[in-house]
Amino acid sequence: MSDSALLASTSAAARQRKVVPDDEFKIITPLQFQLYQELHAAAADSVRPPVQASTRPLALARLTRALKSVIEHREEAAVFRQVYAHLANAALASERAANGLLVLSSGQEGLGASFLKRLLRFAAVDTPVRTVQLLVAHFLTSEDPDTVRAALGQLAGLEWAIDPEDAHQELHLGSVDFVVDQRQSETERFRELLALDASDQPSGTCLTDTRSEAWDTPDWHRIRTWRRRYVAAHTRDIDWALNKAVSYRRAREPLAAYWHTDGIEAGVVTQLRQEADRAASARLFQATDSVAQMALRRMRRRAVKRTTPFDRGHLPKTRGMLFLDSPFELPNGRRIIGYVWGPWSPRDEEGWLQVDDDQELARLETPDGDASWTWVTPLTCDESLLTLPFAPYGTLLLRPGDTLEPETRLRDPQNPDRYREGRERQGHRELLIRHVRSLWELLTQHKRSSVRVLSTEVHQAKPREQRSDRRRGISDSGQVETVFVDPDAGERYRAQRRSSESGTGRKVTVRYWRSEHERDQCPNSHEHALREAEKAGSCPHYEITIPEHVVGPSGAPWSDRMHRAVTGHAVPSDSEPDA
Repeated sequence: MSDSALLASTSAAARQRKVVPDDEFKIITPLQFQLYQELHAAAADSVRPPVQASTRPLALARLTRALKSVIEHREEAAVFRQVYAHLANAALASERAANGLLVLSSGQEGLGASFLKRLLRFAAVDTPVRTVQLLVAHFLTSEDPDTVRAALGQLAGLEWAIDPEDAHQELHLGSVDFVVDQRQSETERFRELLALDASDQPSGTCLTDTRSEAWDTPDWHRIRTWRRRYVAAHTRDIDWALNKAVSYRRAREPLAAYWHTDGIEAGVVTQLRQEADRAASARLFQATDSVAQMALRRMRRRAVKRTTPFDRGHLPKTRGMLFLDSPFELPNGRRIIGYVWGPWSPRDEEGWLQVDDDQELARLETPDGDASWTWVTPLTCDESLLTLPFAPYGTLLLRPGDTLEPETRLRDPQNPDRYREGRERQGHRELLIRHVRSLWELLTQHKRSSVRVLSTEVHQAKPREQRSDRRRGISDSGQVETVFVDPDAGERYRAQRRSSESGTGRKVTVRYWRSEHERDQCPNSHEHALREAEKAGSCPHYEITIPEHVVGPSGAPWSDRMHRAVTGHAVPSDSEPDA
């Protein structure tokens, strides 16, 4: 039958009343079901947007393996039949799907094109399965394996394109009904990759917006419990993995293994395992409101300055998990309550892509040699993860040498407010980087300067609690450091300044309050001129926070023109200031 005659008869049949078949398509063995399910998921990965020309060879790796497995098991006929069943069901239920099959049939070219044309037109008009089986049998006996593999892969991709939501997919295995959709396929794939037993059930992860929910001040017992559940969610929770897969398909992850050679599920599991490892080995910190407010003031004062390059020496620990007593609110209303961080060395085969400023996926260049970067995950209390009051919110990547320009710059002439004050996605990212750097630099300032403004209280878990953590895969010691601003920091700094004064220069005859500020400190003062002569800006400087303190002799009167920075009122001259 010629193509023109077949198309004419097909078009005429498409106008006739369609009859839903009985159980013609509901015969499948467990092996056939497994092969079809893997091919269906692999084909979806290969054609699901966003797919770029440069990523196609890696995206097709899983599809190639699925086709090879079907050929090796000699189940081509059964898999062809099940793909046809899905297309026929879609055409029966949707006129739009039937018309789409007819349109696709006229555009087939290459290996097996004639066979695909007929199969698509048969599906559009609900041709009896006996006719389809004869067509498939003739095709398999007359064509070589390469042609069969090409036609099967092309048909599997067209199947997903016609019904991407699998709304018309229904197959039966024995006496038990199976709905073969993308979620079911990914569930089994994640169960395999996460090494879960058949008895492990999804834990019902909830990712709903709960912005109205109040954030309770954490204590060190809660923080340890939250870390346990956070690790569990990233290692054994299928629902959480399925939600991450949705984020991958919509390119909502700012940095993800989109390009993984083993498919989207393997990329999701790679990211989840790395996040679980960071949290499991993290030192736990709790930053009180006094520290959070000091970090915000420091961040605002430095917003108009060029931020110095990131230094690993600023990290309080190589791996850490920090919680804030009060949320830090972004300009878009999102509330940040902490950060998780750790070293990160991506590999080429993991296929990491980064969303750039224009919302396009760009290849991430891996670090040279054994060098590593620092991966930071902000935590928000506006989403829930398992029974936790917080969830991950984006990704920050910090690399030595990275700098941030002043926040008041106009980087986009057409839209000058786009990145100002942390607006838009890139602006939020830069604002978060400034915030977490301010927290880190305050926590480690005593390592770079004699000016110490913070004090800590260390809480140690009991031995039996540490053993319980070990059984859950947590390798940290279980200590929680609560950090707060030392109320005697100003007086201690004043005494330190008094002891270091040389007694020369202009004498101060009154007392006044010097507000909190930053001091530029050069750690290599004896080599500063030499380094700057060789290369401008090569000498790194530290921004040291100086606490609010009193300036002037102890017995001197208070200046009428100098007001206290915090209250804005003059301190009476006959009273001694509080420390």
